[in-house]
Amino acid sequence: MPGFELKMPKLGESVTEGTIGKWLKQPGEKVNKYDLLVEVQTDKVNTEIPSPVSGTLKEVKVQEGETVPIGTLLAVFDTADGEAAQPAPSAAQPTAPTPVPSAAPQPPKLSQPGAPQPSAGLGSPAVRSAPGGPYPLGPSAASAPPPTQQPATPQRPSPPSAPTATEERPDLSDVRATPAVRKLASEHGIEISEIEGTGLGGRVSRKDVEDYIAQRQSQQQAAGRVIPAQPQGPPQAVPARPAPAPSLAGDELVPLTQMRRAIANNMVQAWSAPHAHAVMEVDMTDLMRYREKVRGEFMEREGFDLSPAAFIAKAVVEALRTVPQVNSSWTDQGLVRHREINLGYAVALGEDGLIVPVVRDADGKSLAGLMRSIRDVVDRAKARRLTIDDLSGGTFTLNNTGPLGTIVSSPIVPPGQAAILSSESIGKRLVVTGDESIAIRQMMNIVIGFDHRVVDGSTAARFLTAVRDWLQTAGASVPVY
Repeated sequence: MPGFELKMPKLGESVTEGTIGKWLKQPGEKVNKYDLLVEVQTDKVNTEIPSPVSGTLKEVKVQEGETVPIGTLLAVFDTADGEAAQPAPSAAQPTAPTPVPSAAPQPPKLSQPGAPQPSAGLGSPAVRSAPGGPYPLGPSAASAPPPTQQPATPQRPSPPSAPTATEERPDLSDVRATPAVRKLASEHGIEISEIEGTGLGGRVSRKDVEDYIAQRQSQQQAAGRVIPAQPQGPPQAVPARPAPAPSLAGDELVPLTQMRRAIANNMVQAWSAPHAHAVMEVDMTDLMRYREKVRGEFMEREGFDLSPAAFIAKAVVEALRTVPQVNSSWTDQGLVRHREINLGYAVALGEDGLIVPVVRDADGKSLAGLMRSIRDVVDRAKARRLTIDDLSGGTFTLNNTGPLGTIVSSPIVPPGQAAILSSESIGKRLVVTGDESIAIRQMMNIVIGFDHRVVDGSTAARFLTAVRDWLQTAGASVPVY
């Protein structure tokens, strides 16, 4: 019977691995297409993967409780009718190490000094590490310097002149690193597997390679050996790794959860973009009066309260229509301006961390529709019932920190987006009005964090102005339904 290999699919934009919770089918059982096959847990969601084919579950490769990277072989099937195994390549595509055939005959071009390199894709980590990017995914002749440039010294062994795809695969599966990091290690004659990674899931970062180089140079100098000049400068140019925190009496080590590791990894990735922030005041007095007028009828009809968050979300959607550049993403090829407005809504889970489900097609929803969607994703996030689709496709994020009591914050832009808006707490303040009288008004600060590669200060100010004007004028006249 024809065979089919099921591999761990990509379970979200920033998810790199998954844990097998429970196999719902056992080896030898008949399985129909779309039957639920296995429960998979990640740092963000718990989901059930359906069978992509009909047939017999022949063998389970990953046992319950094991955590494996995306693209790992999970199970093997004997298919009933010879179905094409099309889902397998797409599931493993984000991390598959198989070389692109069209690129195989061209390694010499990649090693020529000054030769232009092909684009790395849309800028996400998965795309940058995909085959066909600017550098090969493993140590190869293409990424090694030309033979005439290699110093004749035993400390710099030359990489294999013509490694095969089979020889590269173990390195790719065992050690996680971007093509740029692998190239840096290869240029210094270092096997990537020799370096202990400090990133998520043992990922080797550029800093890990630089620290390894500095440590090796120190050891060689102590042994009285002469160190050849390195491409990126003298040893003192390599920043030292911060010293560990001192151990004090009563200290307790709290192990990192999968979610906390993922948040840390995402924030480091997000902060690599040049951030800037701007703040603007909003007079919410008239809108809050309007909300008090309609919230009773809304509560009777829907069964839950009409939050100010619905009005703020509506204002953000209208502002994105007015200033569409904010609804964009940065790539090395240019700015990707999104037609869809998919609003990420940050949800705090207490000590467990933060998660950002997505309200899709937010521009097509009324105030009531936005309130229903916000209530739905918040409830399912707190109950850990979000799906993969709930966490992908966001084009702009709203961070409603007002219920937490903050008055000014500096939100970090999620990877793949151009900006994020924080709506702070609404409070009564003494304000000088337009007729120069002093009045008590309900005021709120709105803060935009933006990727300065995509959005300039004037554009960010225009966006904030559009949000403010909608809340201060249109908000009190917009129908709820």
